[in-house]
Order: sequence, then structure tokens, then C-alpha cells
Amino acid sequence: MSGFKLSQIAIGLSMLGGVATAQTSTLNQAQLNNLAQDLQVSYQVIDNVNAGGCDDKFGGGKCFDARISLKVSQDFSAADWQLYFSHTTPIQKDSSELFDITHVNGDLHIIRPSTAFKGFKAGQVYDIPLKGTFWHASASDQMPNYFVVADGLKPAIIESTREIKDQDSQLTYNQHVAPLSKPEQYRRSQEDSLPLADAQWLYNHYEDVNSAQSPAHAARIIPAISAVQLDGASVDLSGGIAIKQSDVIAHALEYLDARGITVNQNGVAVSFVDDQSLATDAYHLKVSDKGIQVTSASGSGRYYALITLATLAQDAKVPSGQYQDQPRYPFRGMHLDVSRNFHSKDMVLRLLDQMASVKLNKLHFHLADDEGWRLEIPGLPELTDIGAYRCYDPTETQCLLPQLGAGPNRDAPGNGYYSVADYQEILAYAKARHIEVIPSLDMPGHSRAATRSMMARYNKFMQQEKPELANEYLLTDLQDTTVYSSVQFYNDNTINPCLPSSYRFVSKVLNEINKMHQDAGMPLNRYHIGADETAGAWKESPACADIIAENNMDDPEQLTAYFVEKVTKIVNAMGITAGAWSDGLSHVEQEKLAPRIQANIWDALFWQGHNRAQDFANRGWDVVLSIPDALYFDFPYALDPLEPGYYWASRNTDSFKVFRFMPDNLPAHAEFWPNRMGTPFTAKDDSPLKPGASFLGMQGQLWSETVRDDNRAEFMIYPRLHAMAERAWHKADWELAYEAGREYGPTTDYFGSAQEAGLRQDWAGFSQALVSKYLPAMVDKVMFRLPPPGAKVVEGTLHANTLWPGLQIEYRQVNGVWTVYQGPVNVQGKVELRSRLPGMQRSSRITLVN
Repeated sequence: MSGFKLSQIAIGLSMLGGVATAQTSTLNQAQLNNLAQDLQVSYQVIDNVNAGGCDDKFGGGKCFDARISLKVSQDFSAADWQLYFSHTTPIQKDSSELFDITHVNGDLHIIRPSTAFKGFKAGQVYDIPLKGTFWHASASDQMPNYFVVADGLKPAIIESTREIKDQDSQLTYNQHVAPLSKPEQYRRSQEDSLPLADAQWLYNHYEDVNSAQSPAHAARIIPAISAVQLDGASVDLSGGIAIKQSDVIAHALEYLDARGITVNQNGVAVSFVDDQSLATDAYHLKVSDKGIQVTSASGSGRYYALITLATLAQDAKVPSGQYQDQPRYPFRGMHLDVSRNFHSKDMVLRLLDQMASVKLNKLHFHLADDEGWRLEIPGLPELTDIGAYRCYDPTETQCLLPQLGAGPNRDAPGNGYYSVADYQEILAYAKARHIEVIPSLDMPGHSRAATRSMMARYNKFMQQEKPELANEYLLTDLQDTTVYSSVQFYNDNTINPCLPSSYRFVSKVLNEINKMHQDAGMPLNRYHIGADETAGAWKESPACADIIAENNMDDPEQLTAYFVEKVTKIVNAMGITAGAWSDGLSHVEQEKLAPRIQANIWDALFWQGHNRAQDFANRGWDVVLSIPDALYFDFPYALDPLEPGYYWASRNTDSFKVFRFMPDNLPAHAEFWPNRMGTPFTAKDDSPLKPGASFLGMQGQLWSETVRDDNRAEFMIYPRLHAMAERAWHKADWELAYEAGREYGPTTDYFGSAQEAGLRQDWAGFSQALVSKYLPAMVDKVMFRLPPPGAKVVEGTLHANTLWPGLQIEYRQVNGVWTVYQGPVNVQGKVELRSRLPGMQRSSRITLVN
């Protein structure tokens, strides 16, 4: 809504979609509620592959054909209603004479009856053919909670579009989305050659992945220990351990206690030795019948040693011997987006527990984006009073517009924020687990929650005739008439980099967060500014015209670099290291930044992303690998329309793929990973790593556009988190060493048979440890994913397997009962399969084999 006279927002007219809605409806509330209860909505993707007539202004001319169908069981004659719904890509056009679809902002759309609409007839299906942008090849591309609106009445959610829970997997799904069973429905284009992960494909994949047999190793934990020397005996700790407690190891003692090893002054003695020659987080652990000795250079080293001791314990017995361990990277992180959809404080605390158990030490906490601002900032209540909520309020004086299927109600699950006390509790919890919290509030792009909240603040103080306060933290140039569309189709989501008030806002927010950290006893060492771009913004901003002229800029696009430079100086002046995403940093002149900056690399490998990662490392920056090909946990585990998640870079990121990621040799993946469409590519090493240059670390990412509740968040994170932690801490022998300038592709064979064999043997040990040591401890605590079984039927005999040996497979024939699969068995007709952890009620998603 750039150029909209912002003082008009306070009046009662809604101009959404260009139609005023101030007149009184002929409907009453009961009739509107009845429509919401009765209306059956169906969304069906017709064809992603062969759609024609696409609009070149959207998605590079790529579109798909789909259909929204409406049906009621009782006649309904009224036409003065509007149906709001989320559609993650803009609908380019519809082909219905009875209804019109309008794009509002972001993913929000409206269906309005046209003048030709004379009411619904009972039982009649009303189809609205449409063309959407790009493709929709997954059920999770569609959003729930369509809602109907009429003037003067309370909006009502269409009951048929509410999510419902699957009783086997305990996940929610959209009941209004028709199955995507045809290739043109689950493929994205003619170029999409990735195979569907049906039961047969899964069977072959699991058979290949698990081709090596590895005997259980008593000392195999996650992540693997660097060097182990066992003497064949064990030490019984059931009588407890004698140890001097301290804040440094307090949580580790809780972890030991949960495994039956208590603090008891008559127990096995634990002593600590300080050795400053060891790296931070490194430790040596010596276990014998004479006692336990921990050698380290830091409190975190002592902590990790005790976490290892607890994990090694089986029935309170630990293999005796010597363990030497140190991390591969100092930065081992997990990114959690709570802005697109809010996740509870309890979920965050559970995440911190799981991170600590596998020695991860950084939580990249993404607290603000277009769809929500999730942290209370004293002095700026609008950020959370308005910016933390999405509901039906066209004026946006009470909340933001509904997005991502949020629905019309302020109390919806995806809404909410952390109070100062909540945030400080999270900080204290993280500190006890030796995890640093890195807050992230995205800007200047992806900032709609902030810009709209501060606009509401502006209007409030202008109405009170307090212009000085109104303009104090204003983030928008009121005279800016620029028309643009962000990557997620917003037209008003950028902080204007040319206003002094924008930098007052940044300083205010940063100072308040810094104080929260200080008061919680966890100094703010790193702050992530985002630095996302919004192409096309600020071109018609008078404030920016002055800045462009003063700084001899050639293009408004250079204003992102200008903003990043100024904000990083504010951050650095407080003694804090600034972090940013790689695209925002790519346009900034290095000499205008502090020598130390955190650069998160999200460039895909098939887009030659290794070159940017290596270039930034050569600059001496703190490069944190956030590679989407393997480290985006909001992507599907496998190519199946029922596997949730976005898939713009990968559609098959299971735990094995994460496990085989080689972070020190990024171009090498071109030998065995194709691009997002399944086409092989060649990685050219155009920016080779210089001698001495290296990466600071790596982190997994969970973005939350399609992750609407805590269960789904945990389903997407675990156990990929464990595989990522393995690679962040431990460098495996089978990994291929980096050689500067070497080119990799489908025809090269540097990752040979010896590496393949070593990889699979290591995976066998990892998966055994996962199923025996980690997943059982997670039952009833977190909602981890169980991989569905693979299966094939050969001459009437069912063969089944699973990704992790040790899971229980169950099958049933048509109208049959669930039976534990013990081995190949004769079957007839269609067979359903599921997997579960022995003794666990919840199962995997059900697969089908003929």
C-alpha cells in the first residue's frame, strides 16, 4: 500500500482489494455462521506441467492450473459476502463468471460474488478455475482457515477448511485439498525428473542406504567421539557419582540423573583437570574403576564430557577407557523461525534440551519478519500489541492482515509473543546448557510486522496531535509512491533506509534486547540483522532521492548496502558482532564493514553457492553454512505430496542426506546430488578457498511458513537435527578432502567406492545409536518424525524395510488388522504399512503398496 494516505487508515472504510465495505449487510450473524458451517470448499491442482497462458509479470511466466470448488447443502441466496483465503503465490486470474478473485497483499486473496451470482443452489458444485504462479505440487502448499466476511458481522471460519488431525501420525492436514496423485499434479514442470518416493522407491533407497552392516559399538554416540580407547571392562555408576556441583555443569547433572546416575558422595569420584592447551569445548574423559577424570580448558568442555558420560551409560554402566573429543566447528547452530508462525516458549525450551544433548551451542532465534514480531520491546508496545497478531482488521490498527492460513481470530495458535520475562527465561535456560542465543529481527526487507506496527503508532500519536512522538520511530516515507512486490508478494514490507527514524528504531530495539541479555546474565555477543533485500523498493521515495544524490549512487538497489553498513556500525559500536544473510552482504563493500561479521550462506549448491561461501571465508568473515540443499529443515523429507514443507531448493532432505553432507568440501556434492528438479549439474570452483581460510560453522534452519504448530515444528526438526549435529561436531574419515580449483559433476568419481563404503558403515553406527540411545529418550517429550516403511511385492510376497534398522514395521491387507512384519510374507491385493518405535503408540505416515 505504498503511496496510500496513511492518515486515512484510522477511518472505518476497508479498501482491501479496492472495494469499500462500509454499507450494512443484508445477512445476519446466524446466516453467516450457517454459511461457514455448510459451505464445502475443495482445492484441486489440475496441472503444474502443461499450463499455458501464464502472465509474464509473475514467476518468470510460470503458472499452474487449479480449481476451487464450492458447494452447499441448502439454498443460500445472499451475495453480499466475501471469502478470504491464503494462497502462497499470487493467483494471476480466474475464469469464473460467478466469482472474482483479488490478490490483497502477501498471500491473502478474496473471492467475491460477481453481479452474475444469484445465490447458491443446494447440491450444485460451483467451480472457480484459476491460474496460480509457479506451481503447487504439495498438499502443504495450500493453507487452512478460509473465512467468510460480511459488513458489520463477525467473520466466520469455513468449517471444511479447518485442519484435522491424523490419528496415526498425530499431524494435522488440510481436509479441503484434493489428492495430488497424477504426475502433472506432483511434478513442477517438464524439467522435473525427481522420482516419486512411493513404497517401492523408499524400499530401494533404504536398501542402498543400509547396505553396510556395522556391529553396535559401545562408545558410539551422537555426535561421534573423535578418539576412543576401550579396555573391555565397564564401570557401574548405579551407586552414583561423587562430584562437586557448580553452575557450569548443573544441567549435565540433571541429564545424568535422568539416566539413573545421581550425585552421591559415596559414589564413583569425578575429578576435573584444567588444560588450557585444549580447544574450547574439547575434553578428555578417562573412565576406570578408580574414578572418572575430566580434562578440559573450559566449563563447556566439562559440561560436554558429562553429557557424553550420561549418553554412554547403559543401565548405569559405562565402558571404561579413554575418550578424546573436540568439535569440528566452534559454531554449531540451529535456526528457529517463530515469526511466520509463533511457537511456544515450552517448545523452545525443549529444543534447547535436544540441542544440548548433541552438543549444539548456538540458537539463531528469528523473532521478527513480515508476518509477526515476537518479542516484547519496552517502550514500543505496538510491536507486540499489533505486530504479534494476525486477524481480520482491514485497518490494521488491532492486528496485521491474516497471512499463512491464520484465519480471522486474534487468539489463533500462530499468534503470540514472548514477554521480557519469557525471553529472559529462555536465555537462562540456554545459558545452563552452554547455548548462545542470537536474536534475529529481519530488516530492511521482510519487515512488514515492524513497519505496520510503527505506522499504527504514528496514527495514534497524530490523532493525539503529538507529531514529534508520531515520527520518532516511523519506518515508512509517507511520500513514497513506489510500487513493488517482495519475494513473498508484499507491497509494503520494507524499512525505509533513508529516514533517521529508522535508525532510531534499530537503536531502540537493540538497546532493549541488549539490556534483556545483560539482566539475564547472558551478554549479547551476536545480533543478526537479516539484511534481506526487496527488489524495486524506494525508487519513488523523496527521502531516498536525497540520500542517493548525496552518496552518488547509481541505483536505489544500493540502498540495501547503505542500510546494512549503517546498522552494522550501530551493532559494532555496542561491542556486538553483526550477522546477516549472504544476499544482503553480497552488495556491501567489505571495507565499509567491521573486520568481523557473521555471514550466513543460504545459496544453493546447484546455483554454485559454494563460491559465495568460499569468497566470504576468504574475506575473513565468520561464515556459517546454512546451505538449503541439506540444512533447511522446513523442506520435505521425501518427494511425496503428503510430506509437508516448502521445496524451492530440495524436495528430499531425509536424515541420511543431512548425514552425508560434507561441509568442508561444498563443490563435491555435485557428484551425487542433482539440482532441485533432479537434473545433474557441475560445480566449478571459481572462488577457491585460500590457504588458512575456513568456515566458522554450520546450522540447521527451520522456517515456519507451513509450520503452524509445535508438533509440526518438531516433526520437521527431529531427527535431522541429530544428523546435522553429527556433521557440525565430527569430521568423518569418509569425507572427501577439499582441493582448490577442482571441478565436480556427475561424470567425475572423486567420491569413490571406498568413501561410499565408509559412509554407509558410519551411517549404520549412527542410526543404531539414534534408535537405541536417543529416540527412546525423546518419546513423550518431542514430536520426532518416524520414516514410513519401504515395500515391494514380488510374486505375491511382501518385502519391507525402513530407514533406521530397529524400527518396528507393521502391515495390513484390505480389511485386515495390523500385524508386525517379521520378514517376507505372502499377501494379496493392496497392503498398507507403517513404522513405529517399539512400545510407542504413534506411528509413521501410512504407505501403500500393490
